[in-house]
Amino acid sequence: MNLAPIPTAPRVFPRINSAISPQAAGACPARAWNAACLLVVGCLALARPIHAADLSPLMAEAARYESGRSIEPLQKIEQLVRGSAGRPGSRAELEAGLMTLLGAEATFEARRFACQQLMVVGTDASLPALAGLLKADETVGMACMALGARRSPKAAELLRNALPAARGRARLQVITALGNQGDARSGDLLAGLARDADVAVAEAALVALGKLEGGPSGEALAALGTQAPPGAAWASTEARLRRAEQQAAAGDPKGACAIHEELLRAGQPIHVRRGALAALLRLDADGAEGRILDVLRQPDVTLKPVAIAAIGSLEGHRDSARFAAALPSLTPFEQVLMIEALASRPDAAAGAAIRARVTSDHAAVRRAAIAATGRREGAGAVTLLSRALANATSPEERQAAELALAGLRGEQTTDRAIAAELKSSPRAVKPRLCSVLALRDAHAAVSALLAEAVGPDTATAQAAFRALGMVAEDTDLPALLGALATMKADGARAEAESAVGRAVGNVADVSRRSAAVRAELAKRSDLESRCSLLGVLPGAADAASLAVVTAACQDAEPRLRGAAVRALAAWPDAAAWDPLMAVYRQPENDAHRALALRALVRLANDLNANPDAMLIERYRRLLAGARTGEDRKLILGALAGAAHPDALVLAKSLLSDAGVRAEAELAVKKITAAIQARR
Repeated sequence: MNLAPIPTAPRVFPRINSAISPQAAGACPARAWNAACLLVVGCLALARPIHAADLSPLMAEAARYESGRSIEPLQKIEQLVRGSAGRPGSRAELEAGLMTLLGAEATFEARRFACQQLMVVGTDASLPALAGLLKADETVGMACMALGARRSPKAAELLRNALPAARGRARLQVITALGNQGDARSGDLLAGLARDADVAVAEAALVALGKLEGGPSGEALAALGTQAPPGAAWASTEARLRRAEQQAAAGDPKGACAIHEELLRAGQPIHVRRGALAALLRLDADGAEGRILDVLRQPDVTLKPVAIAAIGSLEGHRDSARFAAALPSLTPFEQVLMIEALASRPDAAAGAAIRARVTSDHAAVRRAAIAATGRREGAGAVTLLSRALANATSPEERQAAELALAGLRGEQTTDRAIAAELKSSPRAVKPRLCSVLALRDAHAAVSALLAEAVGPDTATAQAAFRALGMVAEDTDLPALLGALATMKADGARAEAESAVGRAVGNVADVSRRSAAVRAELAKRSDLESRCSLLGVLPGAADAASLAVVTAACQDAEPRLRGAAVRALAAWPDAAAWDPLMAVYRQPENDAHRALALRALVRLANDLNANPDAMLIERYRRLLAGARTGEDRKLILGALAGAAHPDALVLAKSLLSDAGVRAEAELAVKKITAAIQARR
């Protein structure tokens, strides 16, 4: 065997030079040398030709392989096969070695493995060895696998010669391999077998005929199918479909269309007819529109879904009036499909046909038209969809109308159109239009939403405030606070306070939030307004806001005092500790005390991240003010998170209290573990 000399390192291994450069070696000599060695070994392994002498022991070992034995020799051969790409000499040596595994002395598993690898590296040189496998029923399948994988006139001839002697399953395997070869010279032989009385043989032959390059025409295959035994019809269809694919790929769409026209005729299975129509519409772009209209005019419902589905993909998007005209004659299901198809066409006729179906008598058609209008239209469809929302007869239809309105194009122009519709719409529709404006993030509709928020209808006011909490911006805060103060629907107050609280929190500057809320509070004298405005002050938590809330805790009006205590309990930071402690120690009622205790425990728990003497003193005062075992359990739950020695002392002091002993023991364990973890 002639071995080509290994090229010199500078030309083949440029990366090695950089790996062992003085700079790399200076930075880390040992690492650079190791990297260079690995590169050299790897590159030499790839560049080194395969010697027959090296393969012989490996192939001998592989020849003895059986299930349960080490698979390592097979893995090594697979690696060599993968690495031989682009190296003809190595492939030839591997093919010769694999041929030694095809003899009777090799195990069945070894021969099958060799055939699998010959699918990759095999040439006509291995045909004599594979021919021997064709003579035995147990090995014909593996031989056909190798022979059918690579098209070769000699391989096809070998298979043809083997066919007369093959019987049973072996015969079917040889026929299949002949089809995979694609050699047109096998056509006459396979055509004869397609008339065989054995259904399995006829089926295999028909399928194989469909794979031949330049094989029988579609008409010839159809004729053969009629001559085949009953039960082989599917194979004839499969062959014709493959032939049509070949003709289309070869640039002969007319020939392919002729086959599909035959398959489209009545009598073929439904799935075949539908596939044939889809192929015709794809291949015959010029005549596709006419074909679709012809199908739509026919009473046969089998093909209509396929025809309708193709409308949206027609090139040119010509006027859709001809398709729209067919809508009234279609079933509701087909109308839904047609609406979906027309929705992707931009012309006016398509839009008009869809809008006309928004008021259809059939619910599914209405929903489809509503959804399509929402995808296609802009501000001009607001009134239509708003009426559809008002007239909806089911939750699904109402949801479809809302989503359609939310998805309309046009941004601010459409937002203003929906806001105008909100003003004049029926009371039952107003909350839903408010939700639509929230989904659209319609800041242009803030004025309209504010007008609805202060109205008398509870559901509308709730929806308007929810929307305002989502779309309002910094500059809208004074107006939003004014709406909260002047609202008429008391049933919507909780929703209003929550929404305004969100809007307050969206203002970046805390002092601006605080000033806006306090300014509105100063203007209001009615109790409801003042209580609501106190409720949003925790979202504007600065010293000035805290002073207002603390002062309100001493107000003569009990309801205002209650609102102030609730505001203190919601305060976000420990600045409210002292006012809350005052309520905790001298509460007006048990409800106020419970609010204060829970707020203090929450704040203490927040401070556990950096425990100090002040925090421990706060826990001590909380425990001193506890009245019940439940109070102490609540406090212990927070104390357990304070990793401080004095917290451990506090927790141990409660071990003697039978009512909270379990909680105290758990707190001791947690505090001890946390202290040890910090050391």
